[in-house]
Amino acid sequence: MVEWEDKFSVGVLKIDEEHKKLIDIMNNVIAAKQRNDDHGVIRKILDEMVDYANIHFKTEETYMLKFKYPEYSYHKEEHLDFTFKTLAYQSRVLSGDLAVATEILEYLQLWLFEHIQRTDKKYTECFNTNGIK
Repeated sequence: MVEWEDKFSVGVLKIDEEHKKLIDIMNNVIAAKQRNDDHGVIRKILDEMVDYANIHFKTEETYMLKFKYPEYSYHKEEHLDFTFKTLAYQSRVLSGDLAVATEILEYLQLWLFEHIQRTDKKYTECFNTNGIK
């Protein structure tokens, strides 16, 4: 299981709380894989990913637009990639592909380490300077 660590923090409480939800989703995938759950459980996890993306990406993008964050377009593109990837996973699960759970977990781990720890941390100074901590 993945535990929240300070190194994941972007220095913005609301966003850190939302990122913790992603870790919960990752842990759900890990548990589902260990139990060899059926496609219904995997579909539910993917639904959580879609909900997470809708809520979390709106939070980040609203701040980025409000504070004229210079890397907004690039960041939004990464968010769109996450959404499209999640929808592709949903399609595969609906067609009976249960092996997708391993790919979902690998993708979420990559997202945590590449997107959150690198891309997201770039906006910390901008958001903090504008009063969001």
